[in-house]
Amino acid sequence: MILLEKAIRYAERVTSGKEITTKEVIIQCHLFLRDLKKQDSDDFDYYFDEDAIETIEGILSLLNFATGLGVIGKPVLKGLEDFQAFFLVNIFGWRFKDDPKKYRYRDVTLFIPRKNAKTFICALILIILMLTEDDYSEFYSICLDRELAGEVKKAMSQIINASPAVSKYFVIPITLNGKVICKLTNSFFQARTAEANKNNSIRPSAFIADEVGAFKDYKNINAMRSGQLNVKNPLRFKLTTAYAEDKSIMLEELAYIRKVFNGFVEDDRMFALLYYAEEEHLWDDTGLYQANPLRIEENFNEIRDARKTAIEKPAEREEYLCKHMNHFLPSNSGEAYINVDDLRKCKIDNFDWSGRQVWVGLDLAMTTDNCSYSMVTEEDQEIYAESFAFVPEERIEEKNKLEKINYYDFIQQGVCFACGDMTVDYGFIEEMILAIEEKHNVVVMGIGYDRYNCLSSAQRFEREGYTTVEVRQHSSVLHPPTKLLKEKILNKEFHYTENVLLEENFQNAKVTYDTNKNMYVNKKKSTGKVDMVVSLINAIYLLQQDVIFNPDADWGAQVI
Repeated sequence: MILLEKAIRYAERVTSGKEITTKEVIIQCHLFLRDLKKQDSDDFDYYFDEDAIETIEGILSLLNFATGLGVIGKPVLKGLEDFQAFFLVNIFGWRFKDDPKKYRYRDVTLFIPRKNAKTFICALILIILMLTEDDYSEFYSICLDRELAGEVKKAMSQIINASPAVSKYFVIPITLNGKVICKLTNSFFQARTAEANKNNSIRPSAFIADEVGAFKDYKNINAMRSGQLNVKNPLRFKLTTAYAEDKSIMLEELAYIRKVFNGFVEDDRMFALLYYAEEEHLWDDTGLYQANPLRIEENFNEIRDARKTAIEKPAEREEYLCKHMNHFLPSNSGEAYINVDDLRKCKIDNFDWSGRQVWVGLDLAMTTDNCSYSMVTEEDQEIYAESFAFVPEERIEEKNKLEKINYYDFIQQGVCFACGDMTVDYGFIEEMILAIEEKHNVVVMGIGYDRYNCLSSAQRFEREGYTTVEVRQHSSVLHPPTKLLKEKILNKEFHYTENVLLEENFQNAKVTYDTNKNMYVNKKKSTGKVDMVVSLINAIYLLQQDVIFNPDADWGAQVI
């Protein structure tokens, strides 16, 4: 069988290292080859149905390519790439031994960049299902954007119209949201926008959540799932490219998939192919091949051209990284300040603060919101930092749900403190600042603060003998420390100990520029809490004033 041969060939090339790909694809290919050998075992619940694959082959031999370089008019079966055959074979081949009509895989994910025929494979899956599933089955694709929702229907229409042997069995509507009907099974497909309330009354045998990387919640997917409760053989597909969206549910999906592949979670009804460039290969050809399994040289040359442009033009990098390298970036509201992967390279196991001069930065926001302080020191022109957050104790449950993080974990780790009830207790924070010297055996050289919400605390620090400096929250003032911090991170000259909450703050942080190209972190455009980043920048502002801009200062002379 051509289809199965292609699938096995792909799995063997991947597992032998001949195919450049991701570790997740390697694991999935290992599982496929292992399970083919394991299927005869009495303690294995599934078997590979070669008869079913023969039926799929028959369908694919009747379907023709409508678009594509060098394949227009050719039978899909012959022109199908090996990775596409591998995808289809796994979906349709694996069945339950005690119920051959029931598919093994229920949740299927394809994470793949543009120019890799994602919409084509969506269309192919739906056409096969309409021809092979039970009569009167319903199939849907959901997408946030109305025009994008219609792309799958357009691809289906093109394939069907290019395939005379099957086109007579389908009715294709003119309207975008019209139903494609299969006259052989009386089944239909409809493209819908992902509006949960409008998807509650349908009964999908299978649905495709297309471009799920743009989804910020599960409402629409859950509405589809609830409609499958009385469906014997429900199928759920998630297909997407990466997005500049740090609240995407796809990030959670990817984390779950990796837990399964790493053996932390058992889920043998999940199938996933994740194609993306690994961090260290975002800008080379290895990453190009990892992310793009459709081996078309013309596409590769286009992506290489996009890479050259992205290197020279920072504004083009988001498009290149998301759409060609399949690399998630924060949302496109302001410019991402720091890639959290670059920040994580600066993490160290421990640091001895004892005997050092430190500069402290404060961000005391409204009492109902997060507050933070950071302290920094320097040695050999490298910056060392620690940051802490403060949250109102009785708002933690609410904040956990809204921000989709668990503050209890951070409190246990010692990087966050709950104080006050419904509002943050400024007095608690003040006491922690006043205890820094004794706790860490350091000398506080200065405390930088934003006048807003912090004037009373600053006056107390002054009464206690500390030097306080107002850090005016203006782009002309904030640009130098913001720029310095970014440069130090990229050069791995910034260091911090384990602090996932700080990393979360950096991931949320967005910068904007004034008319003079001064850069500053914009709280309103940031996609979550950034108080720890703001307090860190305030601390670095003082460090710059006392050390860098002081001609008599020596970057290497700050240990006392």
